[in-house]
Amino acid sequence: MNAQAGTGLDAATRAEIAGSLREMFGKRSAGQDLAPLLADLGWAEVLAEDAGAAVMALFTEHGRALANSRALDDVVLAELPAAVSGGRQRAVIYPHPVDGPLSLRRDQLLRGLVLGPLGDVEDVVIPATVDGGAVAFLLVRTNELTVSQDPIRGFDHDLDWRTVTGSFPAGVDAVPAGTTWDRAMAAGRRALAAEILGVCEAALELVLAHATARVQFGRSIGSFQAVRHRLAEAYVAMAGARSVLDNAYAVAGSDGDPWAAIIAKMRAGHAQAVLMRHAVQVFGAIGLTGESDLHRYVERAAALDTLFGGHQALTEVIGSAVLDGEETDSAFELF
Repeated sequence: MNAQAGTGLDAATRAEIAGSLREMFGKRSAGQDLAPLLADLGWAEVLAEDAGAAVMALFTEHGRALANSRALDDVVLAELPAAVSGGRQRAVIYPHPVDGPLSLRRDQLLRGLVLGPLGDVEDVVIPATVDGGAVAFLLVRTNELTVSQDPIRGFDHDLDWRTVTGSFPAGVDAVPAGTTWDRAMAAGRRALAAEILGVCEAALELVLAHATARVQFGRSIGSFQAVRHRLAEAYVAMAGARSVLDNAYAVAGSDGDPWAAIIAKMRAGHAQAVLMRHAVQVFGAIGLTGESDLHRYVERAAALDTLFGGHQALTEVIGSAVLDGEETDSAFELF
């Protein structure tokens, strides 16, 4: 799912693609592989036409559906060297805790995060810091990996993310990353920003429906100025984040423009924080109970925000870069 090439899709075609993806996710059963479903939609042709728009649409609908898959792995793997990116069923072991460094240290305990159980994949790719601090990739057969897998519980029971803990396998050659890991992180952050905003869109629809149906003092609560102001603030945050994400895809060149991706991910994470705070206040206590689906969107958005750096952590990264005078390409001029 390389998201840098393409000639562009018009608005009507994008809407049609989004509708087809929404229908696909609506019919998809839990755990069903996305690849054959996307193939039925002619996904290869869509990617060839406008990969950025295609990936943004896919992850937006992935978020709206609260789907659980390894689609993010596909986006990341597409940016990696051919030696580790394809040919077999592969998964990525991401660093954990997720707000920490974005590669693992080979001289320490292997502690990472995977987006599903490893029993259905043939290989795992581990981004690891090797001698001199450079990032390289370890490609390991799953049946040769000695780790424990523990489901992450307590925040989103629809997700099947797992922590993996163990030792780095011995005798595995490292594939130098070069700049590919930065590109992969940029691609992953853009995809996650789209997914977060998809979650937000669906959650906002729930809130609007509730604000229309819920009556207090003989009026729908959506008619009260305080509620309208909260929803307007949330909408503005989401619209701004979507615009930033559009720009991040537009400027993603051969290096992926990592700063643009960082800003897009940060803005999406901030937007979900604003929306979900106001959504819970508009819904009241019922929004956090099993009687409402709102809590599922709150939990999912918070979980996605943590991957590849939460919005608060990324704000600090951006601020430090500005204060230190780091080269940030043209990202800060665009956002």
